[in-house]
Amino acid sequence: MKRTSTALGLLSSATALAISAGTALAQDSTSNTAGLPGDAIDAYRVGATSEQFNDFVLDLSPRASSWGRSFAFGPLAKASRANTGGYFSHIVGAQSASARLSLLPMPRPAYGVWSGPMFGVNSQTNNTPGTISTTGLYGRRFAVGFMEFGWGNDGAFGTGDDENNIVAAVASFIHSRPNRLYVSRINALSNKLTAAGTMTASLGLGGIDEAGVVHAYADGYASTAATRLLQRNIVRVNSLSRNPASVNRLQESGFNDAAASANVRVSTTTMTVPTIISSLLPGGLARPVVLALDFASDYIHEATAGTTTTTKSYLTGGAGSARGTLSFTPSPFQATGGASTVGVGASLLRTDSNTRTRGIQLFGVQSNGAPTNPLQLILPTVSAFLNDPSDGFAPGSAFPPLGTHEFTNYASQVPFRGGSGQVATVVLPNGDLLAAALVSATATGGTVPQSQDNYLAVARVTPAGAASWTVAAHTGNASGSAGTLSKAILGDYGADGIPGTNDPGEGDGIIDSTPIGRIAKASEVFANTTTGPSISSPAFDRAGNLYFFATVAINSVSGTEYTTALLRANRNPANNSYQLELLLKLGDVIQGANSSLNYQVQYLGLSDADSTDSGSIFASNSVRDLIPGVDPGVLTTPTNPNTLGALAFRARIVYDVNNDGLFIDPSGVGGASSPDQAYNVVMLIMPRIRVGDANRDGLIDLSDLLVFLDFWLPALGSNNPGSFADWNGDGVIDLADLLAFLDDWLPNLGT
Repeated sequence: MKRTSTALGLLSSATALAISAGTALAQDSTSNTAGLPGDAIDAYRVGATSEQFNDFVLDLSPRASSWGRSFAFGPLAKASRANTGGYFSHIVGAQSASARLSLLPMPRPAYGVWSGPMFGVNSQTNNTPGTISTTGLYGRRFAVGFMEFGWGNDGAFGTGDDENNIVAAVASFIHSRPNRLYVSRINALSNKLTAAGTMTASLGLGGIDEAGVVHAYADGYASTAATRLLQRNIVRVNSLSRNPASVNRLQESGFNDAAASANVRVSTTTMTVPTIISSLLPGGLARPVVLALDFASDYIHEATAGTTTTTKSYLTGGAGSARGTLSFTPSPFQATGGASTVGVGASLLRTDSNTRTRGIQLFGVQSNGAPTNPLQLILPTVSAFLNDPSDGFAPGSAFPPLGTHEFTNYASQVPFRGGSGQVATVVLPNGDLLAAALVSATATGGTVPQSQDNYLAVARVTPAGAASWTVAAHTGNASGSAGTLSKAILGDYGADGIPGTNDPGEGDGIIDSTPIGRIAKASEVFANTTTGPSISSPAFDRAGNLYFFATVAINSVSGTEYTTALLRANRNPANNSYQLELLLKLGDVIQGANSSLNYQVQYLGLSDADSTDSGSIFASNSVRDLIPGVDPGVLTTPTNPNTLGALAFRARIVYDVNNDGLFIDPSGVGGASSPDQAYNVVMLIMPRIRVGDANRDGLIDLSDLLVFLDFWLPALGSNNPGSFADWNGDGVIDLADLLAFLDDWLPNLGT
């Protein structure tokens, strides 16, 4: 990158003009009274203290992975308040993130900000926060949607007063602070008008785009209301256009907030949760487009606004039938239509005369959703063609014959509740496509309960359509992963593989050959369990690294810890192999940047009683655009954390309100007297971008100033929202941007 003497000459004069910048901190939060009921918002509150919208700032907290790399975490949104006594919040179900980041004006003129416990957005249980103005500012925007559900007042699931909402969290950040998020949490859709009411619909989450448009599935399952839905619906809600004066209940006669909502498809045929082509996708139609599947093996797309079309032309030669929910990646791929398309659709596929789910169906997606150029990928039947290059594991040898293995994680409630979808895809800079999904090694893919013997299979497909396969993660062979045959997890913990012992090699920045742990079968972690999965479905980042939940065995100074964890599989492009990195596990403690309190992660769920959990990770959980300012060269070195845009995932966190280090959940057994507070949340992980780090290399040094000035000087005096030189996000390149940059850079210089 160019360096100029003018840039160096400006340093001293600009330093003299530097002024201090204010800071703004916010939600994570706790209520202003200890213990229950906490400060989760009421999904049914309207009027002067309406909780349909809540706008706040979230600062993410830094945390190092097992590889010593810096990421940033924070609770993007809490689930709504539980109306059943003794609980803080609803349960978070399926989540979905917009695949892209788009430059847009801030959606709200002001956001709540705070730094310390007891402040927050709930006017009845929080102290009043401050505000920060965002009028006239531009930011990179993404969105996360989630489905939540609760028992209702009777405290029992499956009855007519069950509560079910679709929530959107629209997040923006300015160029200078990617880890400070301006969040609008919006109650997009509900199945009840009041807590005392009767449910009219059962809701499942499909997709969301960065404009905050949500696509969901709805039917009348388990509802006893006279106004319940009588058919199956695919619905759309523009969350940012919601009217905060009403709860947007969906019933047979329509929506309470009809201006922001639409029934895109009503059918007697059972459908799956839908996904979305973003209304902001370059080359798209400047409107959101519904994409979905149904149980008649049809592909559904919104050919014209508000009107859907079904077809089987997405299947190669009409052969096979889809299983699970649909994935969409907004990147054209040569083998499925190239420049004539806006992206790639993917689903699992029944093969072998529709008796086994051994295929992945790929197809190009045109701007109106129409499919083109279908391509089928079939799991190999020869063991030599499917193995893990990093450790030699061959699933066909561990669980013969390979021809009986099937893709899984699509059965039970998943088609109707989400997630979305089972097949993760990404188009790499060299034009290859990667497709990944979870395989069951010892039972048919559609069988419930699911098997615990799992592996993540990844196909690399060339632009000409030729596929080769690898294994990214696995639970070991039939003798059990306890035999150290499962995939190793690596770290910078020294020669003994145990953190905190300060042995040779620990913390030296080099990934050690001694594993810090391994993937475990679910039965090793949960006593007497006989069901799986042990590994969730995966999500990709832009460089082809995978993110997933798994049951694990981790080394510690007190012995082996059996738990659940969030893992990243780092891709080696040379041989398409993967090495595992630990990002987060149960029991980890994070200090909230906004609440100023520590919270502990106490739940990361990947399975329910008999199958995959809808609240687990699926393909749509990741934002795949790079954060602006990140050098695209990181895509050729995939182990760099900056290859991730963002990843949303569900967790349960417990705040240590009285700072005694114990994290006791008052809603748990024996915790009734605890002052702590526990919430089901959607967590977010991003790469940590330090304040003042203009070139995103993790260091604050002279090169950051030079990089900034090289962009700022030529643009000075122009209007260029979102450019590198627009450091303060107001769209105008002027002296204020230089001063704002220096305020960020100078205090951190040399660190």
